[in-house]
Amino acid sequence: MTTIKATCPTCGEVTLTPEDIELRVDQADAGDSSYAFGCPACGHTVRKPADERVVRLLVSGGVQPLAVELLRMRFAWPALTHDDLLDFHTLLQGDDWLAHLLDSVNR
Repeated sequence: MTTIKATCPTCGEVTLTPEDIELRVDQADAGDSSYAFGCPACGHTVRKPADERVVRLLVSGGVQPLAVELLRMRFAWPALTHDDLLDFHTLLQGDDWLAHLLDSVNR
């Protein structure tokens, strides 16, 4: 099994497998590529930039890249606003909030 060494800012060097690493590759802007992993020692999520060299090394080690463009398309709807959150909070105050929510989804 392939092992990959990475550095946690808290714990230092840790050993990971390709499945432990999330590699996000941005074809439009290589400066936005990054990789992340959950530290096996402390449990914190560590995210670091990934230049072309790092991307090549991780892919050659078996890490499956995620295309950032696909992630952007998946979340292409408008951002949640403060007013949206307040409206949702008000909706949850009523006893029939689920019926209202399902009705708005079915429209």
